Amino acid sequence: MGSRSAVLEHREFVCKRSDNVFAAIEKCLDNGLGACLVVGDDQSLIGRITLDDIRSGILDGHLLGDTSLEHYIQNGVRHDDDDDRLSNEPPIDNGPLVPVVDYRGHLIDVEVDRSKQFVQVAKPHLSHHEFRAVLDAFISTWISSKGPYVRRLESEVAAYVGTQHGVAVSNGTVALHLALLALGIGAGDEVIVPDLTFAATVNAVLHCGATPILADIDPLTWTLTLEQIERVFTPRTKAIIPVHLYGRPAEIGPIVDFAHARGCVVIEDCAEALGARYADRVVGQFGDIGCFSFYANKIVTTGEGGICLTNSPAATGTIMQLRDHGVAPGTSYWHERVGYNYRMTNLQAAIGCGQIWRINETLERNRRIERMYRERLADIPGVGFPPDLPAIYQPVVWLACAHVPADARARLIEQARHADIEMRPFFYPLSTLPCYEKYARPCPSSLALSRTGINLPTSSAVDDRVVEKIRRVFLETLA
Repeated sequence: MGSRSAVLEHREFVCKRSDNVFAAIEKCLDNGLGACLVVGDDQSLIGRITLDDIRSGILDGHLLGDTSLEHYIQNGVRHDDDDDRLSNEPPIDNGPLVPVVDYRGHLIDVEVDRSKQFVQVAKPHLSHHEFRAVLDAFISTWISSKGPYVRRLESEVAAYVGTQHGVAVSNGTVALHLALLALGIGAGDEVIVPDLTFAATVNAVLHCGATPILADIDPLTWTLTLEQIERVFTPRTKAIIPVHLYGRPAEIGPIVDFAHARGCVVIEDCAEALGARYADRVVGQFGDIGCFSFYANKIVTTGEGGICLTNSPAATGTIMQLRDHGVAPGTSYWHERVGYNYRMTNLQAAIGCGQIWRINETLERNRRIERMYRERLADIPGVGFPPDLPAIYQPVVWLACAHVPADARARLIEQARHADIEMRPFFYPLSTLPCYEKYARPCPSSLALSRTGINLPTSSAVDDRVVEKIRRVFLETLA
């Protein structure tokens, strides 16, 4: 391979020495490695540059006088032993990004092995889109909740999901809290929530003074179904919060019809399922209010953040007022009700805009990673995967999920940690946690799934070599 064609083929991993620091930052972000190689005009390898070194340079003030790469270039070259014209210099371990040069020192190939780095279960991929948006927001000095990116994120997420209104908030938990308050849920009301979910779902109910009613999940969908809801529904039930768990949609259409026929409201917890569909409609538009999380491990992130989506102007107005200390619209310091400081900043929203612009790319990447896991792990005894759903359900992949023997899961997670790979168990059922003991009831499907479920790394840090490394961990542990 000629040096020029190598640079072109691997251009996402290669900068020119004449590039400035900002071009290098964007390339290091886009390739997900936080590093890139640096070549001269003749394609000779000069070294590499990393985001960590650039960060130090920024804090030291180097960019004030010089935006060239010279201050940040590290050396480190691997020569190709298969070419008899090449140097006899021994290979250097350069981590996940390894350059290969010919005897003249020209770059002829790039080897990328992401398994050589610590692989988190979820890692946000922040690209040049987010970088530019945050710089724009920062330079504008509109860094509080009044900046334009907040409004932009609200409108773009609402348009993607298919609702008329969106209200950005500081996290997904407060989105649920505000949704319940806006719909009048309070003391004396019962709210049905699934037993298998993150604690935020039930905490939001308790923050309102309402009573959570735990319902078992369906072993096929992993979520609430109408059958489970009917078993626990009472005249005191005023709200239902179906959770689209791990990207798998609940039976949301029939649930909403059932609830509305009985004067009950529905709040969709879509924290893990942005982009999932039921009956070819995006979840979050079925219920009275749809709530999403933008935490760092979610499909779209703002670091911390969330949003309430609804078609109701009244609910939108109430959520906006409660979000901002209860201040009356169009006034300053005139508080009509006791509110909260649940606002999102313009800097956070700028990150979210960069994320929502490429959500389809993220969803496709996660689907591809899950397919690799299914192909490479399915033949290992004791390993299973989420059951296929009927066509009316169209899930997304948030974190790739698998089943393993309950008595082997802790050992598997520990062995993966020793191999620099993070895995996580499924959530504990709410009915098993001491702080919710008074609401506990038998939920056998929730308990069974929780004991065997495991989350596998799902991000741009995962490639075929990472999956192969994970396969070896599974084989060594389960065999």
